[in-house]
Amino acid sequence: MDLLAARALASPHRLALIWGQRAWTYQDLHTHALALRQRLEQEGLKAGTRVAALLPKSPEAVLAFHAVVQMGAVLVPLNLRLTDGEMASQIQRSQATHVLTTASTAARARRVAKGRPVVMVPRAPEHHAAPEAASFPTPPAAPTPEGLAPHAAHTPLAMLFTSGTTGRAKAALLTLGNFYWSAIGSAFRLGVHPTDRWLLTLPLYHVGGLSILFRSALYGTTVVLPTNDAPFDPEGLYETLQTQRVTLVSLVPTMLYRLLQATTAPPPPHLRTVLLGGAATPLPTLQAAQARGYPVALTYGLTEATSQVATATPAEVRHKPGSVGHPLLFTRVRVVDDTGRPLPPGEIGEITVQGPTVFAGYDDDPRATEAALSGGWLHTGDLGYLDHEGALWVVNRRSDLIVTGGENVYPAEVEAVLRRHPAVADVCVVGLDDPEWGQRVAAAVVLRPHQQVTPAALEDHCRRALAGYKIPRFIHIVPDLPRTASGKVQRPQVRTLLEKALHR
Repeated sequence: MDLLAARALASPHRLALIWGQRAWTYQDLHTHALALRQRLEQEGLKAGTRVAALLPKSPEAVLAFHAVVQMGAVLVPLNLRLTDGEMASQIQRSQATHVLTTASTAARARRVAKGRPVVMVPRAPEHHAAPEAASFPTPPAAPTPEGLAPHAAHTPLAMLFTSGTTGRAKAALLTLGNFYWSAIGSAFRLGVHPTDRWLLTLPLYHVGGLSILFRSALYGTTVVLPTNDAPFDPEGLYETLQTQRVTLVSLVPTMLYRLLQATTAPPPPHLRTVLLGGAATPLPTLQAAQARGYPVALTYGLTEATSQVATATPAEVRHKPGSVGHPLLFTRVRVVDDTGRPLPPGEIGEITVQGPTVFAGYDDDPRATEAALSGGWLHTGDLGYLDHEGALWVVNRRSDLIVTGGENVYPAEVEAVLRRHPAVADVCVVGLDDPEWGQRVAAAVVLRPHQQVTPAALEDHCRRALAGYKIPRFIHIVPDLPRTASGKVQRPQVRTLLEKALHR
């Protein structure tokens, strides 16, 4: 399904992409993506090939995404915040044959590729080729959920790494069908205006960012890319919302908090939706945004469900502050107890999901796939309940998961790194509430007998093996860890202990 070719045929002159003062129509985008596809095929890529992408958020990344989709290859977007070791490991595990890069990331790409061919994505041209130079094939008929099911089960479009409770990242396989029905469900809930412009603030290695490229091509609307990919600039965000006449923007709670702190101005009048997700939103932040006039739509989702599972429109958020609303079109949500029995409205249990957006499984991990998709439902590990009107309320995200600034951190991964330090005997990592980041990573560390080490030295140790957002921002040395009678660490007590130590 060549979505970009279909869009270029239907509305070739509609604006597809804005990046600062540069802009591309759908005809431009399709022409340049075709040229890049031909180059990738010359490099040996073909349908089914897995290709790692070390690409900053840029027009070149957008072209690469569409070129890879056109040829039926599997995109493996890499988190640019990972260390070289973490990145090389993911490339190895994905079985990627090539690594895509731009000039700004080429040196690092060569370091982590470990001998694989590194393919440079050229700078996106300023002007499109002549219309006769582009080949616009006849678009396929729109698929049905039943017609897409075999494709969704066997032909992945992207492989996204998501942290696992064991500390080993799992590779979730998402299909074209997953992205297609996610886009349909999102449009059905939030609506689509012909003049919509979606500001893409989220990373393209996160499903929330990648989905925007796909859904915008399906809708025929415009993607706006920030000219400064990192670090996050709240003043620059507000200026872009104004000058580019943005109508929709996806944010994580930390971004919204910093935006509210950076400016006291009301939102631009053309902004119709702030899609807020990726972590639990503190009620004070939500209330402050609503008081300022921001049209906040709360959403709940996860990589394994191709982003959104349930979304509350701005009107629904005002009516039920804190609820993430009803499941999207074609998506079913059940809340179950420990035995898998569906619970009645109001009772808290595990959130399970079923529908065409649910992923195909974890690559090369049948045991994890079977556990996640037990009984034909995706078991999220998150706790929540459905109210009497069918709206979903998320009580607690995955029990051990730390969400800091919209990034997921699993304690087991950080704990494994800390335990490799020769002075560390035991450790427990938890998330502490933080008004800006949602949570901060914190660690209680037990030292070996007669060993001495400072928290700063342990932080430096972590820095050599972990991405910056995973590094504990508060490390407290303790004589021992609180445990149950069976020897299990009591994480709630560790959290209380660290909170007290932090505020002394």
